[in-house]
Amino acid sequence: MSTDLRLKAGALALVTAPGLMLAGHLTQLTPEKHDTASELAAVAEAPGRADVALVIGFVGLLCYIPAFLALAAPIRDRRSGLIGLMMSISGLLALVALMGSGPVTNAMVAASADRSEMIALTDRYESSPVVTFWVILLLVGWTLGPLVIGIGLWRAGWSIGIPLALFAGVALTVADAGRWPLAAAFALTWLGMALAAKGLWSRSTSRTHVHKAAVESSA
Repeated sequence: MSTDLRLKAGALALVTAPGLMLAGHLTQLTPEKHDTASELAAVAEAPGRADVALVIGFVGLLCYIPAFLALAAPIRDRRSGLIGLMMSISGLLALVALMGSGPVTNAMVAASADRSEMIALTDRYESSPVVTFWVILLLVGWTLGPLVIGIGLWRAGWSIGIPLALFAGVALTVADAGRWPLAAAFALTWLGMALAAKGLWSRSTSRTHVHKAAVESSA
């Protein structure tokens, strides 16, 4: 793959990945309260929407892999770029692991299932050491990894809007204030990624113009 094509593919991934995550969030129903009973009730009310949201979110996470690689590539400080990339990918894997329980949850809310038993089972699952480890890895890697990369880009001369938008998205995500504030967090993440995508696309365009000029001058 040529450098220009790689830059454009990375720019497209940076725009697509957070956009799909936002779409997945808006597709599913939001629980009335942040507890197991409310979460299962929301899934039971619209299991089809929960399945569609899982698929959209999973495709978005796949797109995040080339997006993170493209985001970290221009950083001058290779160490900070590598640290941010490793944190981001680790958090992404943790999120994929947690999303894997989605189909099981859909099966647990079937009409034939005892809701109180399913709530107790979900609580036991979520309090297990492995899931706790995934959650910690998610909080550290998924939320802070892109921010580390964004700061690295700013230090390399890119727009300060990238880390600012990513930080605002992290703050709203941690606040966990409901459906629309969380949607705003996804939108701010998309904004930060889009600013980086714009920079990558501009670099690709500049390289193309330089190459054409060199070809014309040598003709």
